[in-house]
Amino acid sequence: MSADDVARVFAIEDKVERLKAATDGVAAAQQTINELTRIRRAVIRELHAEGWTFARIGAAAGLSRARIHQVSTQGPAPEGLFFGHGALTVLTPRVRSGRLVGAPDPAAAPRLAELLRELGFSVTVEHFLPGHPIDLHRDGLIVLGGPELSPSLRQLIAADPRLRRTVARAGDGRRGIEDRAARRVYRPAGPEPHDIAYLARLPRPDGRGSILVIDGLHPPGSLGAVRLLATRLAGLHERAGTRRFSVLIAVRFERSTGEPVEAELLTPVYRHEAADARPVALRQRR
Repeated sequence: MSADDVARVFAIEDKVERLKAATDGVAAAQQTINELTRIRRAVIRELHAEGWTFARIGAAAGLSRARIHQVSTQGPAPEGLFFGHGALTVLTPRVRSGRLVGAPDPAAAPRLAELLRELGFSVTVEHFLPGHPIDLHRDGLIVLGGPELSPSLRQLIAADPRLRRTVARAGDGRRGIEDRAARRVYRPAGPEPHDIAYLARLPRPDGRGSILVIDGLHPPGSLGAVRLLATRLAGLHERAGTRRFSVLIAVRFERSTGEPVEAELLTPVYRHEAADARPVALRQRR
């Protein structure tokens, strides 16, 4: 908030309106502080990884070595930059009754929003009507759901150069996801209940940014993807950063509840910097 903004709030005659404006201003200022603190921590981490000492970083920033060391451990986690910056919006389908093919677990959106708020983001959860176009020309979008839910999502996910949905096989109706370059199709299989989730950062249709997509082949997959984001975010950020990518996640879940008990990477993290979407290995962490 600038000095002019503060003066505008101070000049409001109605006390209640002045209180509301001041409260909104404090919230906006705190969000800005969170964003800048996260960026500062990330830069310090990057420079230190490149061999800079805290003393050298402090000298460059006009701060003491002790202060640099202190701020490098305070504030929102640097890996939160994986989700971008600014206010975020989680888009999830509105399911009125029954089960809808391609829809995430109803708990996925609130859990993801809770994780994002813990990382210091301002988050809004919005619902879209399945089967209809979606306005994807907005900043800070995270979409929960697959191509079956909207022609807009079908177009968005089709831009992935490495991974794509397959048509259900005749006879068993099972859907899968194909790794085009590897010529392999991944489908849930095995004696234990498990699912596959798709996680990707894809270009906005208008070319003015990216959208994060989380899509389970079945509802437990979406919960598993959120679990992996909560437990493996630092590693994902290390490999994908803020670049466009896609990856598949193997999710093992409780049969009776659908709750994920384990979420691990099924493929490497494929960055979309080239047409072949080169893989980037991610260290396995539990």
